[in-house]
Amino acid sequence: MDTHRLKYFLCIAEEGSMTRAANVLGVAQPALSRHVRLLEEDLGVTLFRRTSRGVELTEEGERLRASTAAPLRQLELALLYAGSPLARVERGLRLGLPPTAAGVLAAPLLAALGALFPKVGFHVTVAGTDALVQGMLNGTIDTALINPVADDRLFSRDLLVEDLVVVGGPRSDLRPVRPLEFADLARLPLVLPGSHAGIAGLVENTALRRKVRIDSRFATDSLRVAVDLMEAGLAYGVLPLSACGPELGAGRLRHAPLREPALTQRLGVAATSRLELPRELAHRIGDVIRTQTGLLIASGAWPATFLAPDEWDPNLP
Repeated sequence: MDTHRLKYFLCIAEEGSMTRAANVLGVAQPALSRHVRLLEEDLGVTLFRRTSRGVELTEEGERLRASTAAPLRQLELALLYAGSPLARVERGLRLGLPPTAAGVLAAPLLAALGALFPKVGFHVTVAGTDALVQGMLNGTIDTALINPVADDRLFSRDLLVEDLVVVGGPRSDLRPVRPLEFADLARLPLVLPGSHAGIAGLVENTALRRKVRIDSRFATDSLRVAVDLMEAGLAYGVLPLSACGPELGAGRLRHAPLREPALTQRLGVAATSRLELPRELAHRIGDVIRTQTGLLIASGAWPATFLAPDEWDPNLP
């Protein structure tokens, strides 16, 4: 079977659109459609169904992606790295960041990685922990910053912990000098992440333990949507300060500390136990993530406590 067709198939599955995939791959859309048709004929199954927004995988397509993404990338890496020094790495690196960290970390992290690996292309996925974990498991993300999850298919190293605060619009009565108790959230319409891992799960589990009824009126993994709802006075959020620093500085949002109990968000650098990056490259990436995070925290740009170990070894079990 032509491995190019599998590569095309995986790109279409990731993009969810023939047109976008054709642009990413630099292949004419009719030719891309023909390759998919030939792949379907070879396998005797239908891999995609058309939707109003593009295409989506059939059940057979999902099975093919799950079984081929990692082996295909492993083959590509083996061919690329055979006899090649690390300095000449030319593959793409796929990173995952949570929405609350992307605004503060993405630019300095990519600048540092780009300077270290000038021939590497970078693909950044910004999503909740649930989606990032799934991306790592199906081979579309190499490494990601995530909230702690109980999944023995992943390993993670703690990176930082940050306090969560209550955030509201400019007309709210929130003040940094006037903390809110957790029970006070019961009277507020909240916007929480759609991903249960992380902040949403923490708030909901704390509410259950405290026997507090929480009104989660809106759910979204889009930080931009959440901020817009808060700025409009339609909702309040529970977020780290790093997630909305510019809006708070400009007076478009207000915040108050949270206590009884205080809540914190923990982030770690994660990958699957079968990470397919060369060991030296994985070490260097971990070093850069730690260094840039440490610099941001030390400068005050990221209000958090640094937890990264002295060495981050992504090849340890």
